Amino acid sequence: MKKNLFFLLLFLCNLALSQKVETSLLWKVSGNGLKSPSYIFGTFHLMCKEQFQISKSMQAYLNSCKKFYGELDLDDPQMQVKIMREMVLADGKTIDNYMSPEAFDEFDKKYQAITGISLKVFKQYKPFASMSMLVLKTISCQVTVQPETELMHLAQQNKMEILGLETVEEQMAAVNTEPIDSQIISMRKMVLNFDSSKQMMQEMTSIYLKNDPEALYKFMKDKGENDNFESAFLIKRNKNWIPKMKLIMNEHPVFFAVGAGHLGGKTGVLSLLRKEGFHLEPIKY
Repeated sequence: MKKNLFFLLLFLCNLALSQKVETSLLWKVSGNGLKSPSYIFGTFHLMCKEQFQISKSMQAYLNSCKKFYGELDLDDPQMQVKIMREMVLADGKTIDNYMSPEAFDEFDKKYQAITGISLKVFKQYKPFASMSMLVLKTISCQVTVQPETELMHLAQQNKMEILGLETVEEQMAAVNTEPIDSQIISMRKMVLNFDSSKQMMQEMTSIYLKNDPEALYKFMKDKGENDNFESAFLIKRNKNWIPKMKLIMNEHPVFFAVGAGHLGGKTGVLSLLRKEGFHLEPIKY
């Protein structure tokens, strides 16, 4: 009997160990003097509606927190206005100033064929603005969602305060480290190789759905074209967020929702928080 009980306990122990989550997009932050745990979820800024569902367990983790933090203050009614204001090209220039008239007209036809909109609509803005329309077209489904926005709406229903880890101006400063000429080159590559851009988006979405932030970070790093942009848009921002996150979590339990690309790597948010003495635990959701 005792022998049978031993093997039963061993089996149950092995079963429990086999169900342990090794990695996740949802992480519990505890220790280092925190009175209550906070949570970090890695989002994907645009995906098909059927690919993202808020589970009851994730809802419970969010409900246990007092505040919701995105990268930006997502319920700021002026957010889009601020972003577009920061995107305006300097000195009254327009995108067509960076190409010959013939080259611009030819490129505009290709852009319209993909987006259904003329590039002239965005010509007073930096290329990242017009590239956002191209990104929308890399998603094959009719109905899309932004996970961080869906989570923010749930937080609003729970009457949680909605805040941001950085201002629009701070985020756009990171975008603006990429010279306009370089932005135009990236936009041209995306248009002229749009099938490859769609394939890359599909691959990135597939990796995201595996709940592995390290694999996602590696993919983004391997596919990235510019180390300077990675340094400004990921690494520098991650490091800027950590002191704010420490202060915020010491005051209240917080649910953070930031792009999953910020989680992985030696300079990712998870590693940086561990270096500060916090315990990071992957959570099944």
